[in-house]
Amino acid sequence: MTCAFADPKEWLLEIPTTVKSQLWQQSQVYASPNSRWRAYINQICLHGFLTRVETEYALQAVVWKSFADTPAFWEYVNGTAVLLNQKRVVLIPSEAIDDSQLEVPQEWVDIPSWKADFYLAVQVTPDGDWVRFWGYTTHQELKTQAEYDSVDKTYCIDAEDFTKDLNAFWMAFQFCREEDIQAVISALPEISTTQAENMLQQLSRSGATFSRLEIPFTSWGALLDKERWRQRLYQQFPRNRQMQLSPMVNLSAWLQDIYENSWQVIETFFYSNSSSLAFNFRSNTGLNAASIKRAKAIDLGTEADAQKVIMLVALIPEAKQQLGIRVQLHPFDDEYLPLNIKLVLLSDAAEIIQEVTSRLQDNYIQLKLFAGELGESFSVQVILDDYQIIEKFII
Repeated sequence: MTCAFADPKEWLLEIPTTVKSQLWQQSQVYASPNSRWRAYINQICLHGFLTRVETEYALQAVVWKSFADTPAFWEYVNGTAVLLNQKRVVLIPSEAIDDSQLEVPQEWVDIPSWKADFYLAVQVTPDGDWVRFWGYTTHQELKTQAEYDSVDKTYCIDAEDFTKDLNAFWMAFQFCREEDIQAVISALPEISTTQAENMLQQLSRSGATFSRLEIPFTSWGALLDKERWRQRLYQQFPRNRQMQLSPMVNLSAWLQDIYENSWQVIETFFYSNSSSLAFNFRSNTGLNAASIKRAKAIDLGTEADAQKVIMLVALIPEAKQQLGIRVQLHPFDDEYLPLNIKLVLLSDAAEIIQEVTSRLQDNYIQLKLFAGELGESFSVQVILDDYQIIEKFII
């Protein structure tokens, strides 16, 4: 990523074409063109911010909600929250050429568990080649100086009322007290299971594109605040997703001989499938060196044209609570993998760490051995043509 400074008070960052392609591919999990594009520009914005603070300021930024949970956010709400030295920063991207104001969705301001310390204004060029971080405001300023739009449920603050100087942001970030940047807001009402189910049914019947505008904010905010209902809301609408997300797999539980039902001993597959597959399993030294091995069958595509493969995960306990991890992909009932199938390792922030693509007559492919520590999470993506699936893991 290259940086240019048309104005020394701003950040102007170039996004490489390869990164744009990867992020666009990852955004295809969303239901509508609008939500896919919203996810895309948010991921571009996030990539630029993480790269900037880690390379220029040597700070470790953590996405507030892991990638496993972000689909339910970006399906409805623009913006991404990042934790930076225990302060929460919300990035608000926009493609608007006019930078006379910043519009912040009400969720990031009035849901107590979502509210942030700082809100950064980010302009993304229509082609996604550049991102421009050009100003910031605080929660206190949004509540006292911004105009609330009850139709769009956003807080709109004029550029003249917030700080257009990213150098000042770093000073405020380091030295401002919480009481100076956070306004006091009311708690949202608790909703019962019955109330939540009724709201979900109402939203499902309406089939609304803009679900967040269909019910009063206090009810919507209370629903969205709870992960259980947020995921239900995300999952209940019919959608033509080309990506499937699987439940998080806890690898630490594997060390205690506790496994998810879908992850089987490898003998389940090579005893019931071809002899060549059995040979591949037995002869691979990378897997035989591991003390814990599990495999899962994965369907790629619709029932009519689905191709099935087998993902293997092997764990090698190491010193200092680290795990060596090996991931492989094997054919299910054929001698070779489909041509050009990809196996991709993603970080918690959905950035590609490594990937491998099958060639003609590959009987398996594998990621390079990598290590993880207790509490770390990552994802493994399998891509074939226009279809992809993500398996999420936490150590």
